[in-house]
Amino acid sequence: MFVIETERLTLRPLRLEDVNDLYEYQSHPEIVRYIPWPERSREQDIEAAEKTLNTGKFDLKESGDFLVLVWELKDIPTHLGVAGKIIGQSNMALRSATDQLSDIGWVTHQDFQRRGYAFEATHALMKYAFSNFPLHRIIADIDTRNPESAAMAEKLGMRREGEFKDSEFFKGDWCDMWLYAILKDEFTARDSK
Repeated sequence: MFVIETERLTLRPLRLEDVNDLYEYQSHPEIVRYIPWPERSREQDIEAAEKTLNTGKFDLKESGDFLVLVWELKDIPTHLGVAGKIIGQSNMALRSATDQLSDIGWVTHQDFQRRGYAFEATHALMKYAFSNFPLHRIIADIDTRNPESAAMAEKLGMRREGEFKDSEFFKGDWCDMWLYAILKDEFTARDSK
């Protein structure tokens, strides 16, 4: 089984029994505001989980391959939740096998934000991906109305390479997008310090 361990989290493939935890944040309007899916009902979460289970991968080899890893808490104080709870997820897709280009995204449960979980999970996935997949570059497309995600990308060592005006018609509005990126050599050099 594909698993990445961090100090506080286990990043692992989605399971159907995770739906109750997923529903807590995937149905929250502020959490999905800049995410491609709408506020989901429990039934929509089940459908999305089943689709991911049927089409997701555990490696990135061919253009279009993608993986979804949930963030399972290892052990935390009882007032914050319970061990085993899913508090977020990482999404990664191989945009181009030829160009060795992948994109990455993250979503954090509203009750677990600003505690470093997104950085911990995303950094671990990037490290794993650069070490185990034929990747030269990882990018993140970030809505300019979401400066918190941009700050996280910068904390990860990604640089803002561009801003695209009205680049996407998203949930009823044209939105501007920032492109963040990091090369394998840059990530490796930064990570070895």
